[in-house]
Amino acid sequence: MKTQRNCYVYVYNGYSDWEPALAIFGLNNFTDIRVVPFSLDGQPVTSGGNVRVQPQQSLEQAMAADIDLLIIPGGTTIASGNEHRALLPLLLKQLESGRLLAAICDATAFLANQGLLDHVAHTGNDAQVLQMMAPAYKGVAHYINKPAVTSGNLITAAGTAMVPFTKEIYAALGVLDKQELAFWFGFFDAANSAPKFSHVAPQPFFYRSYEVNMEGMLPLVRTATREMYQQAIAADLEVSGPVQWHYHQFDGNPQTVFRLDIGLPVTATAPVPAPYQCETLPAFDCISTTHEGGWDKLGDTYGQLISVLQVLGIPMSGYNREQYFQYDFNQPDQNITNVQIGIIKP
Repeated sequence: MKTQRNCYVYVYNGYSDWEPALAIFGLNNFTDIRVVPFSLDGQPVTSGGNVRVQPQQSLEQAMAADIDLLIIPGGTTIASGNEHRALLPLLLKQLESGRLLAAICDATAFLANQGLLDHVAHTGNDAQVLQMMAPAYKGVAHYINKPAVTSGNLITAAGTAMVPFTKEIYAALGVLDKQELAFWFGFFDAANSAPKFSHVAPQPFFYRSYEVNMEGMLPLVRTATREMYQQAIAADLEVSGPVQWHYHQFDGNPQTVFRLDIGLPVTATAPVPAPYQCETLPAFDCISTTHEGGWDKLGDTYGQLISVLQVLGIPMSGYNREQYFQYDFNQPDQNITNVQIGIIKP
């Protein structure tokens, strides 16, 4: 029984290296799908970005391979270059076997010239552009004016649609439900609430500190917030944002005792009685995302953010913040929490 899935990427002199880059990086780093670059003769090529690429296989070897996804990127020569016609048997094999074939930018014109878009829904850089670049093209009636289109086992995309192209590939391969891949892809997918890196400016903050572990933190959930609002009013402070919990050196272990600051951003600092403090917090670098729903799932959001930092090799500072934009103890699925994990910039 087959266990290894394969993604083959055609590389050639002048190919647009950025077009397949997002898709293959995600597959290689967040799935068990093997990425195999190949050229016509297996010899090195130079991309349009002047990057020297050493293919792992030749076209002859690719013809004998079991390919789950075949990616054909665009480039300066593929639409009209006769040498690329040698790919046609591989393309036909891929389509006829029901395996995925993905083409982007000028590679769609190459498919059009081979008659492979005449009877199937597809897209490209533009219908008129396809007609100009592919004299043999007869599929204009099936052209769809969208960034990327999946029709059966064929995926096509415009050259400006690297992100939609990647999303169609991930969806067709059934890997978008992989938590780490979906979360990482959120950086690039504008349809998602993507995580982002932020530099939070210094801010005046009115708060109270506690030394607690996870169990000791729970009784504070409803009482501490009410107390902070009451004390802010008593101190004549102007509140400028939602309640925040700041975690210092909490490692996720329920038994670890850590410092927890619970407080409110205010417009200006002022003298306050102990045990309360009011000071301007220093600037804060973090990765953040919006967590929607119950706090019982906050650990999943933290895990996703931490996974991104690990992939990027960015160390954490040990200081995290949570901002509670909306919370409802009767309907926790309505909660909206901004999670910020402090980072150490290189």
